[in-house]
This record gives sequence, structure tokens and C-alpha cells, in this order.
Amino acid sequence: MTTATKKPSLKALIESTNIPETLVRAVVRQMGGWESFTQSAPDITRHGIGGGYGGFIYYSDTMKFAKKYKEEIRTLALEQAENLGIGFIEMIRGFGCFKDNRPTEAETFDGLNGIQNPTAPNVLNGLAWYAGEEVARAYCDMTEEV
Repeated sequence: MTTATKKPSLKALIESTNIPETLVRAVVRQMGGWESFTQSAPDITRHGIGGGYGGFIYYSDTMKFAKKYKEEIRTLALEQAENLGIGFIEMIRGFGCFKDNRPTEAETFDGLNGIQNPTAPNVLNGLAWYAGEEVARAYCDMTEEV
């Protein structure tokens, strides 16, 4: 069967991307499994994850996710920032979810390192959303759905 008639597997997604395998699996699990993820990935890629996708809605979920997978998210973001030729903190501060309440460099650094401050929940939420959107984008790149 061709890709157009059969959805690719999680294994194929992992093999097609430079996103850490642990993070790919974590995002898929957080979204409720492979079927839920594959149904949501095109919409997430088009419109962002802020529209309300299972496991990425409530701060209690996104903060826990970002803390648990902090190193994998950091690895992905560092590599991407380097490829874009911008600073790591600068890239994170530029996330669209911060457009109305952009954290300072210090607040971003604190959030990345688990230091509590008033914007730490926003930073952790942004990191979780970033991970979810990047894995969704990798899926759509692989399947050419968007």
C-alpha cells in the first residue's frame, strides 16, 4: 500500500526525523496515542497546538510534560536555533504563544531551569507546545499532509 492509502507507523516517523525518539513517543502518548495524534497533526501544523489538543490544554499537563522531557526539548531547540542562526533563548522568546506576554531573557532562562517565577508556567507551557508542534510537523512532512 502507498502512503496515501495507509498511515505511516510511529517507527517510520521516528526514523524520518531528528527529533529525539523519546520526545516523539512522549508527544504521541500525551495526545492519546497514535490514532489521535495522526488525526490531530495536520490541524496542529496548520493552526498551532493552542487550539486545544488532548494532553496539551491545561498547564497542569503541559508543565509536567515540559519538566519531564526538558532535556529532549532542549536538545531539539538548541539544534533548531543553531540551524536558524539565532540564539536559543531568543528563539524560545519568539514562540508565537508568547506574543501577548513575552518573557524576559531571565524569565525564560529560569523557566527552562525549573526556577519558579511568575512566568515559569508560560515558559513551560510554551516548551510543551513547541514539542507537540514539532512532532506534528515532522509527521506532516513525512506524509505530505499539509
